[in-house]
Amino acid sequence: MAAPALTQRELIAHEHALRDVFSRFLAFKTHSLYFPKPGDALAEAFGPDLGLAAHLPTERKIMIPLAEDGRLLGVFVARGASLGGRRALLSLLPRIAAMALDQLHLRLAAASDPVTGLATGEALLATLSREIEAVQQRILPGGDSLGDLPLSACRGGFGLIVADLDRFSRVAGRYGFLMAEDVLARAGAAVTGATPEGGLAARLHDDLFAVFLPGASAARCREAAEALLAELGRTPFPIPATGESLSLTASAGCVSYPQDVRGGQFAASPAEQARLLVHKAKKGLAVAKDLGRDQAMAYSRILAEGGVVLETLPLARAAVSLGRWVDAEPGQRFLVWSPRLEREVDVRGADGGRLSGRSPAAVKGEIVLAEVVEDMAFAEVLHLADPHLPLEPGDRLALIPEAEEGGDAAATGAPRRDPASGLYPFRDFQRAIAQAREKNPVFSQVLVQLADPPARRRAGRPAEADMAEAAGLCRRVFGHEAVGGRFSASKLVFFVPGIDPAALAEPAGRLLAALRAELELDAAVGVAGHPCLDHARSDVAENCRKALDHALLLPTGPRLAVFDSLSLTVSGDRHFAIGDVYAAMEEYKQALLADEKNALARNSLGICLARLGRLPQARAEFEGVIRGEPKNAMALYNLGCVLMRQGEAAAARAAFQKCLRADPAHVSSLLRLGRMAEENRRFAEALKYYRRALAAGGPAAPTLRHLARLAFARGQLDEAREHLHQALLRDPKDAFALQLMARVYLTEGEDPAIAEAMARQAVALRPERREFWVELSRALAAQGRHEEARDAAARAEGV
Repeated sequence: MAAPALTQRELIAHEHALRDVFSRFLAFKTHSLYFPKPGDALAEAFGPDLGLAAHLPTERKIMIPLAEDGRLLGVFVARGASLGGRRALLSLLPRIAAMALDQLHLRLAAASDPVTGLATGEALLATLSREIEAVQQRILPGGDSLGDLPLSACRGGFGLIVADLDRFSRVAGRYGFLMAEDVLARAGAAVTGATPEGGLAARLHDDLFAVFLPGASAARCREAAEALLAELGRTPFPIPATGESLSLTASAGCVSYPQDVRGGQFAASPAEQARLLVHKAKKGLAVAKDLGRDQAMAYSRILAEGGVVLETLPLARAAVSLGRWVDAEPGQRFLVWSPRLEREVDVRGADGGRLSGRSPAAVKGEIVLAEVVEDMAFAEVLHLADPHLPLEPGDRLALIPEAEEGGDAAATGAPRRDPASGLYPFRDFQRAIAQAREKNPVFSQVLVQLADPPARRRAGRPAEADMAEAAGLCRRVFGHEAVGGRFSASKLVFFVPGIDPAALAEPAGRLLAALRAELELDAAVGVAGHPCLDHARSDVAENCRKALDHALLLPTGPRLAVFDSLSLTVSGDRHFAIGDVYAAMEEYKQALLADEKNALARNSLGICLARLGRLPQARAEFEGVIRGEPKNAMALYNLGCVLMRQGEAAAARAAFQKCLRADPAHVSSLLRLGRMAEENRRFAEALKYYRRALAAGGPAAPTLRHLARLAFARGQLDEAREHLHQALLRDPKDAFALQLMARVYLTEGEDPAIAEAMARQAVALRPERREFWVELSRALAAQGRHEEARDAAARAEGV
């Protein structure tokens, strides 16, 4: 089967590859693409068989036809080119172009699924890895990128959808494999149609599809998943042999980054995190299948509403579908309800009128998780609403929200211990320490997370044996008065009365060393206690979790953290990364109460205030950092940004210059100073700063974009185009570079269709930018599409 013809979008995306090929045979300064309209007289210059390049010596241009099967796809325009005496090149360049297009076909084929034309799973994983790298600095504490409010593109997160066709295996079994491939091709087209601009659709394997959604919130990701299922549901799949048309439903799972990544998972490489996200989305898909198909399930909702009873067991127990992968933990309680008991009620009233309704789901009883393993858990039945309605496989679970920890203190019955480890299940642990927690003016709580042991040593050894030995080591280190519990399948929790958390740092370090030396178990430890700031006793457990998250992010050394100001900063950074600015501010304020010299927390608090438009307060925070650390480059830079927004250009310039004295390679300050010089038409000074930024290292795409804008302002359009090509080669999703490239095309009177394509990509990436919509409106108007141009202009006014 012949490969499909290349599209305009594919030629635009790989323009740099064409440039590299032609530059081996022809010297030119810059380049562009042009897409002739039907009947364009330019095609005549290429000869009847499109076998000649056109040379325009007065304009110093060489125009090379990009043709396939006798059809002109586009034109590569080499600017600032001269043939000299090599006129034979005019007949050779089209052949070189044909070879370049063949190479492009091969490159696209390697990254494309042959059946659907979608991206491959490898291409999707590469895209996810790149996007994770772009987001990651905002998750870790103290990232310098946090303060660059107006300059940098906001990469706050993204979404991933994984979907497949329901009962697709029946298609191949009934109609054959060729028909199944045709169904997959049509499904791929539907997935492409449902993928928004800037997204990426891929086929992972068989009938499993994926859609990457840059910048999508969790809610937007769920909406997109439901829209995708609706599109697949209304897609007809013709059966030529019978003249019938097949209809299929689909199911989907979706995951959001960074919201659905926890603790130590952030420490994994971007490539590993990308695979983890695909796995979590598949978990959501599997749950959607188990719950009846033709629906979408977000990974974050599996624990709350996606569990089912798998099997009933003797002694009032049950196996359920919730495991460690969805953060299920011992002690969690669930209502059990049966959708099968719902029914339509249709009765006739006394006046003869008919009344109808549907009875609500019937709650059968309540269970509590006793033991959690990787993909399932074992639960105990606490009570049944009706002894005549026992639990059955397929019954659904609904998580009961966690009550205040002291709520179980009055529960009847003595706490139970696990006979193997001597530990309490977590719910019983809470009951066991309730009174001791209230009586002791000083106490600590320790949370220990065990990593999976090396397979070579632990093959065939039950995990419970490891937990029992680890519990013994903990009791040995923390003393016999410590009360231990099983927090989850891989975590132990200990209550240590009468000891301050700081005093446990040394014993906790010994515990980590002993776990490694004696059991070959890697672990992380978080410690918190009371009293601490204005936290209540019941806050200690949550503080302990925050300390463990802090420990899991430590790049080197023992993974041990005692809850402190930095733990609160890490927690604030997590809130900030998912867009919860107000929760982040509360954490940063608590961090400053714990340590007023915490420059990271104060700087981050200033950033939050600036995001909310509270510039005087933000300025005060940055100035507070600088009083304590006069050479803090991050605070100096952020202060400069705030001063610019307050209209104090001279003071802002001084702040950026002080930042450079503290850090001569601070790229963002160099770019800011260059931009200020450019706006004052001091172009030579601006060029000096931009070149210093480029030489300083770091991401080159923003600097190249600034150089391009400066060249554009100076009327050097060829130079601007070349800088933009280089910027987009390094970051194809640089919305500002795409918008400026669209402007260059329109200014030079080039093909407005290319300008439209680039402007559309820019608005898809940054729809809140008014100037991007304006550029799109101009590109549409240049093509005579005035109604669409007015719509884009209206969007610009509404931003």
